[in-house]
Amino acid sequence: MIKQILAVLREGFEGPQKVTYFLDADGGLRSTLAKLSAADASRPVGGNSIAAHAHHILFSFEAFGGFISGDHTSRDWNQSWAVNEVDDAAWTKLQDDLAAGYTSLREAIKAHAESGDEALGGSLGAATHLAYHVGAIRQKAAALRS
Repeated sequence: MIKQILAVLREGFEGPQKVTYFLDADGGLRSTLAKLSAADASRPVGGNSIAAHAHHILFSFEAFGGFISGDHTSRDWNQSWAVNEVDDAAWTKLQDDLAAGYTSLREAIKAHAESGDEALGGSLGAATHLAYHVGAIRQKAAALRS
């Protein structure tokens, strides 16, 4: 089961591999964000920006990784939406931080997901949360193109 959760998480971040669970060939979060300029990522679409979603995902990677590893410290999820606009340097850094956060989350899942129901549930939550936001970001990106 953990292998499949990691496969879904990988698809969400890296894009489809040999088997696709929910994305088409356009890729996952990483390639979707890489196609966008900082200016486009900062443009509000439907109430918030792609940069806001990306920052929220980064926050969630740390929060889910901590929870899965046994850190049940309360987190201020409102802060996860604090970034709405980015310049070129901040956009590059956010994407780099997402890659590092993704790697850390994968390691937390590998090491702790089988330690109990909460850790397993957090692992499932992390994968589904990412899938939702990848879809939302892709919809916003399509709106920006039109």
